[in-house]
Amino acid sequence: MNNAAPFPPDNPLATTASDTSGRPAGAGVPPLTGTPARRLDGDRVRSRLAAGCRGWQIDVVDTTGSTNLDLLARLREDAACAPIVRAALQQTAGRGQRGRAWQSLPGDSLTFSLAYVMPGGPAELAGLSLATGVAVVEGLSDLPLSAPQALGLKWPNDVLLRGGKLAGILIETVPAGPGRIGVVIGIGVNLRHASDVATRIDDATAAGADTKASAAPAVPATPPAALETVLVDPDMTSVLIALVQRLAAMLARFAEQRFGAFREDWEAMHAYGGASIRVIEHGRDVLHGVALGVDSQGCLRIATDEGERIVASGEVSVRLLDAPPARGTAGAQGVR
Repeated sequence: MNNAAPFPPDNPLATTASDTSGRPAGAGVPPLTGTPARRLDGDRVRSRLAAGCRGWQIDVVDTTGSTNLDLLARLREDAACAPIVRAALQQTAGRGQRGRAWQSLPGDSLTFSLAYVMPGGPAELAGLSLATGVAVVEGLSDLPLSAPQALGLKWPNDVLLRGGKLAGILIETVPAGPGRIGVVIGIGVNLRHASDVATRIDDATAAGADTKASAAPAVPATPPAALETVLVDPDMTSVLIALVQRLAAMLARFAEQRFGAFREDWEAMHAYGGASIRVIEHGRDVLHGVALGVDSQGCLRIATDEGERIVASGEVSVRLLDAPPARGTAGAQGVR
């Protein structure tokens, strides 16, 4: 662990330093309630990651606004502070793709972010979200799941469980000096109560519809899924440890070998491979075809009646062509 200045305390549960008042981490802070499986044990996280994540700073807090924003601020202040893992039991300003609010309750989901400095620039990060998805599936598969084969990946940044959205990924970057770029990867995993996630999203969508008109038609979305359907009473700390071990190894490998080292694994995990899909942009279908896989840059390859088309990640999303209408969108929208 390094000696970088600590984050603002934000109700620390277990941090690497005392807060700015000099009190021990967590002193005078009322803990969030919950069973051990629904809490984060910072000491156990650091102990288990000590060997495989040497040099990583591990921060675990009860509450913060956004772990992604916390780490972006740290990188802007001092890029040498990375690598860092920051996990929170609750995020009050969590966000996902396209600035969406992240729907979760303490103990029902795991939210955390990683900061890492990569050699190169933005172009060298092509496919990083896909490589991250591979690491998340591998980490979850290290747990005693009843059906690990039910996990899959949806291009470009969703982890699926039996077709529902189990986890999401949000990647943001900041300059980190000549020839380097700072990367912050936010991860959100639905642990339990997927139906409650859908209800909260429906309520938020209805509230937004009352105040903002939209010309775009409604698009059936991927329903949420929860890890509890394949793992009895998921232990938040154990899930975090399994994921960070795989993610730290992925980042080191990606820095040297880029997406090419992960392409074959991603295609093996591709949930929509060979399926008829629709590509949606700004709420409207823009392309129909058969999902083939991805190219060397992580762009989606689609077979259409006019030939193969390449779709780059951006303001687009992918759905199965024959998917039934679903409630809301997945809660784990990539954090935060």
